[in-house]
Amino acid sequence: MNVVAGKDLPLAGLRIAITLPPHGWFGGVDYNFAIEMSDELRLLGAEVFDVDVAGFTSQNEVYIASVIEGLKTFRPDVAVSLPNALYILLCATREQKNVFRDILRVPTLMLWDHGLLQLPRQILNHNPSTPEESQKGAARRIRSVLNHPLYLHYSPDKGHIAALDALGIVPAGDVRFFLQPAYPNFVRYGYRTPPRNMFRSTVAFAGNVYLKAAEELPFRNQPLLAGIESRVIEAKKARLTECLWDLLMAEIGALDGATRKRLNLDGNQTFFWNFMHEEIELVGNTQVRLGVLTGLKREYDFYGNFMEPKSVASLRDRFRIRFLKCLDYFTELPLLFINSDVIVDVVNLGYNTGVSPKIMGCFACGGLILFDYKEDFRGIMGDVADQVMYRDVDDLNRLVEGFLANPHRRRDVSRYLQHRVVSEFSFGVLARRLLIDEPAWRR
Repeated sequence: MNVVAGKDLPLAGLRIAITLPPHGWFGGVDYNFAIEMSDELRLLGAEVFDVDVAGFTSQNEVYIASVIEGLKTFRPDVAVSLPNALYILLCATREQKNVFRDILRVPTLMLWDHGLLQLPRQILNHNPSTPEESQKGAARRIRSVLNHPLYLHYSPDKGHIAALDALGIVPAGDVRFFLQPAYPNFVRYGYRTPPRNMFRSTVAFAGNVYLKAAEELPFRNQPLLAGIESRVIEAKKARLTECLWDLLMAEIGALDGATRKRLNLDGNQTFFWNFMHEEIELVGNTQVRLGVLTGLKREYDFYGNFMEPKSVASLRDRFRIRFLKCLDYFTELPLLFINSDVIVDVVNLGYNTGVSPKIMGCFACGGLILFDYKEDFRGIMGDVADQVMYRDVDDLNRLVEGFLANPHRRRDVSRYLQHRVVSEFSFGVLARRLLIDEPAWRR
């Protein structure tokens, strides 16, 4: 291989095993993310072996035996869990031997997403609806899986790192931080000339709320738990800059010891992890997003809700939301980002201090997205972050009006952030950093 080719293909010579999620999970979004990311690794010069996680979730013994033999022949240098760390955990035999950790013994990059909520939920695989159904030993079980020398943990959220460290599960020093990258599809759209008559909005929101799932949570049948939820949601709406995990932990910490024990609200109980997951992912995302959106002074278009399409009628009738359609994440959402004057967002509450791929994808396209204050983004991007983050609904309304009144400023801010995201925080840049520039997996 000559020197020029080596520069053009920084991953040349690397053999990488990656995971492909089951096609239908999360509306197919995770599968498509993984395809995009694996293609990017190939474009950067790597040899890539795709592992279909569906063969493991269905316990297809013929497939599992075949893929193990294929991986042994391929001899990967490193594995990368795509699109996030959840999927490597699913690649286990009937005897619960993880293919990468226990059989191949290959270093594995664990790129967290909602790691604080997502990884414990998968490891425990026990989601009790009531405190009485809880099982002990949760913290030990989570530690036993995650704290392995072959797993190299990377989190896009410093708050997640701190929370798991405080619970004694994963030491903070064992997790490396990265700013959530823009995925390849959104980077490519930023260099196209899109049709201007598609998905044209002055102000738009694109995302999910979970009206039905949140309202049917059994926790609400327990007055003490319902009280915790009510107080925490009101506190979050009043103080948008505080993360819901910390507000919940403060409420739990304020309970007397006997009550906390009776409700099994500690990190060693499986009920604690299910309660935190559902209150943040379902209730929090629904109530806080609707609280912000109904506080907008400008009319806006609502796109999305592919997770609960039957809730659209309720959104229209109860909240007077102008719902337009559910967008394809990869072919239509980028066009909304590019063609709209302002995108308004409430970052998925599963993040504590970090931002979601949606934020970075919008900027990579050349769109302008306004979102609630996130410390990690501010720390990396600097002063310009203050121009696109709001601390309360009044602040959001001021930002919306300011950008709509000054399209030149909108263009300047969006173009600057597009350049930063594409040149510094694309998935391709992250892959080069983790696999070549800072190769912790080689140690």
